[in-house]
Amino acid sequence: MSERLRLLDQALELGQQELACLAEGDVDRTSELARQREALMREAWETEEGQSSDLQLLAAKLHRLRDLQGELTTEARRLHFELREEIQKTKKKGRGFSGYGHAAKINLGFSNRFINKLG
Repeated sequence: MSERLRLLDQALELGQQELACLAEGDVDRTSELARQREALMREAWETEEGQSSDLQLLAAKLHRLRDLQGELTTEARRLHFELREEIQKTKKKGRGFSGYGHAAKINLGFSNRFINKLG
């Protein structure tokens, strides 16, 4: 197997791990794997092989990488939507709690500046 195909296989494996981490919500690990996958793909692209490798096999791997990228994008959008919904729910709860805070304040009817605080 040529070096280029080996690198693309490694990139595919990393992409599958990346998809699993993204589904679990582990964004930090996903980001790290994405950087590693990018480096492997860049290295595969820049690899100069003296012999012509099997172009059909190379094209098939590139198509699989493209499909995997589509799955990653779909999963990232789903996670983004869930996070946005969660933030909106949290904002609504915060507004509700602040409403309770305003309702619970007691108005004494007179100003505190006229009370002798020294004794």
